[in-house]
Formats: sequence, C-alpha cells, structure tokens
Amino acid sequence: MKRIMPTNYLQVLDNLELSSVLSAHEYAVIGTPPLGIAIDNSDIDIACFANDPDDLSQLLCAEYGKYQGYHVKNFHSPPYTTHVLNFVAQGWEVEFFIQNQPLNQQYGVRHFHIEKRLLALFGPAFRQSVIALKKRGIKTEPAFAQLLGIKGDPYINLLELENYSDSQLWGIYSYPK
Repeated sequence: MKRIMPTNYLQVLDNLELSSVLSAHEYAVIGTPPLGIAIDNSDIDIACFANDPDDLSQLLCAEYGKYQGYHVKNFHSPPYTTHVLNFVAQGWEVEFFIQNQPLNQQYGVRHFHIEKRLLALFGPAFRQSVIALKKRGIKTEPAFAQLLGIKGDPYINLLELENYSDSQLWGIYSYPK
C-alpha cells in the first residue's frame, strides 16, 4: 500500500495511543520501520505476549476495530495460539501478532534482533542493499539471507545466526564491504 501522506510510524503509534492501550501487556514494535529499512509498502509490526490471546484480541478489537481494513486471523499450533490483527491507520498498515509465547521466543522478535545486529555490524552499504532488494519485491528475511548467502528457508536459517559472534558473522558476509 502506498502511503498518501508521509507520516512517521512513531506518530502513528502515538496517535493510536499504543503504550496506553497495551500498558498491561508485554509488546515490542518490530519490523522494517524501527530497523530503518522501510519502503513505501512497509507495515508497522507489533509483537505481543498474552497468556490468553483471545482476551488481548478482544481489547484491540474494541480499540481499533473501527479502522479501515480491520480483520483478524487466528492460528493454533499447540501449544501456541496466534492472533494476527490488521488495519490501516494514517496510511500505514498496522499488524499485531499476539501469541501466548514469551516475546523473546517469538520468531518475529528474534528476526528483528538479529537483523538489527546485522545492520549495525555491516553498515550503511548493507542497509542500502537490503532496501534495494525490498524495493524489488523481496521480503525482509529473504533479502538478508540472499545478501548473506544463506540457503534454504530464510525464516528458519536466519535464526541460526543468533549465537554467532561478530567475527563469525563477518565470516559469512560475502557482500562487498
């Protein structure tokens, strides 16, 4: 989705009063905007932990159900339940991932932390390369995997980098420095 007016994602979160709405919940804003690699069709991803995802989903529906495009999808893969809520606010798609799995174990949060580390380690040229791939239609994790020469499922295999030292990461980085 192309944004009609250039609104900073942080302004959108402020206008949604996110910190107030989620004050009793553990959450993290993840994805491309806080990583500094957002493109025109990027969304705002918010990972949430809830012992009972149904309860948090109902709270968010009460707060944001009136927004354009609001919809919910539910997934159950024992022992975890996931609710994905989407809507559009100020030209940005907002997506909540609610799981009864601690934040530090959720794939989206784990991807975010390794991507943040890689961007800091490999610098501006690497960041621009990720953005260029994303503009060509390649999703974030596959873009990182392509630049790093990671084969197989990028969503799973990128997680293997979590425990690598900086020197080990430099060892797999084959893109021009």
